[in-house]
Amino acid sequence: MRATDDSATPAKTAKPSLTRPQLLAFGAFILFVALAWLATDTDAKDASWNLNGVEYDQLRTLTLFLIGALLPSDAIIRYGRSILFSDVEDADKAAEYAPATTTAQLLAVGVYLAAVIAMLAANNIVTSGEGKQILDVAQVLIVALLPSDAGIRFGRALLLKNKAPAELTKGQLQRV
Repeated sequence: MRATDDSATPAKTAKPSLTRPQLLAFGAFILFVALAWLATDTDAKDASWNLNGVEYDQLRTLTLFLIGALLPSDAIIRYGRSILFSDVEDADKAAEYAPATTTAQLLAVGVYLAAVIAMLAANNIVTSGEGKQILDVAQVLIVALLPSDAGIRFGRALLLKNKAPAELTKGQLQRV
C-alpha cells in the first residue's frame, strides 16, 4: 500500500460527500416537513387525505425511528468495509463492488413511504386505528431490519478480512 502526503491542502472545490442512506434520511425529513406544510389539519378530528395532529405525531415517531436506525446501521456497514478495504491493494476498485445502498436500507425507506401513504389515505380506506397499527409494525420492522443487516454485513467484512485480498470475489464484496 502506498501512502500519500496528507499535509496537502484540499482543493477549494472539494466538498464532503454524503452517502445514499444519509440522503435517504434527509429525504424522509424533508417529506415530514412537507407534510406539516401541505397535509396537516390539526383542527380536524377526522382527517381524510390529510393528517390530523395525532396522526402527524405518530408519523413523527416513525420518521425518528427511520433516521435513528438508518444512519447508525450505515455507519456500522461502512466501518466494516473500511476495515476490510484497509488491506486491499486497490481499495477504490474493491469498493466499487460494495453497494452504495443495501436492500435492507431500501426496504426500510419503502416501509416508511408505504406508511406515509397509508396515513394520508382517506379514513374510510385506512382508519386511524389501522393507521396506528401500521405505524407500530413499521417501527418494529425498521428497527429490526436495519441493525440486523448492519451486523451481518459487518461480520462478513471481518470474516473476509482474514482472507487473502487477492482471493476476494466480486460477489463477496457485494455482500459487505
